[in-house]
Amino acid sequence: MLGKFWREPKLSHLAGKAWFFLALLPFILGEARAQSDADFPGHLIIVGGGSMDDSLFHQFGHLAGGKDKPMVIIPTAMSDEAIAENTFRARFERLGFSRIQVLHTRNRLKAGEPAHVAMLREASGVYFSGGQQSRLADAYLGTAVETELKALLLRGGVIMGTSAGATIMGSLLIGGEARAYPNLNMPYPPALNLLDGTVLDQHVLKRNRQFDLIPVLEAYPQYLGIAIDEGTAAVVTGRQFRVWGPSYVLVYDPEDWQRQRKEYGRVHRPFHMLADGQGYDLVRRKVLR
Repeated sequence: MLGKFWREPKLSHLAGKAWFFLALLPFILGEARAQSDADFPGHLIIVGGGSMDDSLFHQFGHLAGGKDKPMVIIPTAMSDEAIAENTFRARFERLGFSRIQVLHTRNRLKAGEPAHVAMLREASGVYFSGGQQSRLADAYLGTAVETELKALLLRGGVIMGTSAGATIMGSLLIGGEARAYPNLNMPYPPALNLLDGTVLDQHVLKRNRQFDLIPVLEAYPQYLGIAIDEGTAAVVTGRQFRVWGPSYVLVYDPEDWQRQRKEYGRVHRPFHMLADGQGYDLVRRKVLR
């Protein structure tokens, strides 16, 4: 189901858990990477919104190769007023990130300007802020920015995003009117498709959204659903992810729904709830303990 990664563009927690680094290290080094992971050498840190521990930013720097590497912040999901305040880079600077640039435009015709392309080609890491995911899609979908983000992953870089910055990494945009009126079966527009074949949601338990992906995947059963609660992340390396944080990541698998219907006559478990340290194989669709 999760096929080839590349497609043409469409319109003080972790620090205290050394075992997590040990569990993740083989995937970082590539020693345990399956052949199906060969097209996804980069990393994604997909955060469900809310407050984030500093250790998650340290992990971002670690996967990027160091806090002295070039990093790009994309705050476009935020309002114009919040961007003007320019507070989104303060935490990175406080935590020792020394080479930060900001990429932002509301005009998709300007997204592919040489300065933006050069910024992303030099970067080892990119961070998407929260806000409204439609602002990100309107500005960057189908542009050189999308192309360069995928190129960053193909060369082993890391992309981190929270809330709207998490949803934009999937294949479809979840939210808006379609979330408010799931009975109308509205079409969901495409997202940046950085994690191919997935639909990503956020704030899942905090905002009582644990059933929101069910009508989405009933309409689009070819996708795998991943919903992440606040303060928690799915750290993707290769074709697997591990859960980081105090809450849960929920996985929705329409193929598993079919098996349940055959065995039980109905779907009795629409999702798997994964806690800190647990993982999931995106190719085999199996929970990793």
